[in-house]
Amino acid sequence: MNDRTLPKSGGVFYLRGGYNNNDGLTAIDPTVAMKTAFLGNDDHPAYSDQQISEALAAEAINAIVHSPYWSQSAIIITYDETDGFYDHAPVNVRNTFVDGSPLAAGPRIPTILISPWAASGKISHNYSEHSSIIKLINDIFGLTPLADLPDEVKGAQLAKTNLGQSNYGPADDPTNDVGDMLEAFDYARMQANNPIAGALATFPERTIVTLPHLAKANPITNPIGYSPNGYTNGACRAVGVLPTDFASWTAYQAGTPSDPYPADVNPRPTTSPGTPTSGNWTP
Repeated sequence: MNDRTLPKSGGVFYLRGGYNNNDGLTAIDPTVAMKTAFLGNDDHPAYSDQQISEALAAEAINAIVHSPYWSQSAIIITYDETDGFYDHAPVNVRNTFVDGSPLAAGPRIPTILISPWAASGKISHNYSEHSSIIKLINDIFGLTPLADLPDEVKGAQLAKTNLGQSNYGPADDPTNDVGDMLEAFDYARMQANNPIAGALATFPERTIVTLPHLAKANPITNPIGYSPNGYTNGACRAVGVLPTDFASWTAYQAGTPSDPYPADVNPRPTTSPGTPTSGNWTP
C-alpha cells in the first residue's frame, strides 16, 4: 500500500489484527485485568481491547482513502465471531447434522462495507454470512463459485438424496439464499459517476491515537463525557453514528438501548471471570 505496488488488475487483500500494538496504545478500559492483559490489535472476543483494534482499522481505512486505490476500493470490515456481545436475535438454522442436531449460522456479527460507491447510511436486511464476501468476490472478478465445482455439486446431490438436506457444501452457491452484498452499492451513484468523498470515510489522527471510545470527558474528543457502562462507550459518538439500538443520542448517553442484553452476560470471561450479577464480580 505505502509503496503503491498493488497490481493494476486489482485483487483481494486481507488485513487482520494480531499481537502487535502499532501505536503503543494503552487500554483505558475500566477492567483492571485489561491493563496487563493482551494489548495487541487482534480484537478477539473475551480478552482483547476493542479500542486498540479499532485504531488499527481506522488507520487502515485512512491509508486506503489517501491512496490512488480509493476510487476502485470496497473495504469490508467483519469478524470471525460475535465479538463476545450478546445477540437477542435467534440464530438461523439452515439444515441439520446427520444426528439431527441443528446446523445454524450462529449469532450475528458486525459487518461494514466502505466504498466511494457504497449505499451510504444503509443497513442491509438480506440474509448474509461470511460466504457472502466470497459471493461478492465471485461476482466482481467473474470467478467460478466453489459450489459449482464438480465434486461439490456431487456432494450436495448426495446430501439431498441420502439425508434430505439442502444447503450442504460451499455457501457461495449462486442459487441459495445467502446474500452477495451487491445491495451495499449505490448503482445510481455509479451511473452518475458521483463517488462519495474520501473525507467522509476518514478519521482524524488525534481521534485514533487518543482512544476516545470510552466515555471520559475530553475537551477535544469527548467534551460531554459518557459513562463506561458497556453501551455508552463513546466510539459511535466520535464518528457521528447513532447505533440502531438507541432511540436518540440522549438514550445513548444514558446507556439505555431498546434491546439490552441480560444483566448476567459477561463480555470478557477470560480477563474478568464470573457472573456480573453474582455480587462479587470484578469488571
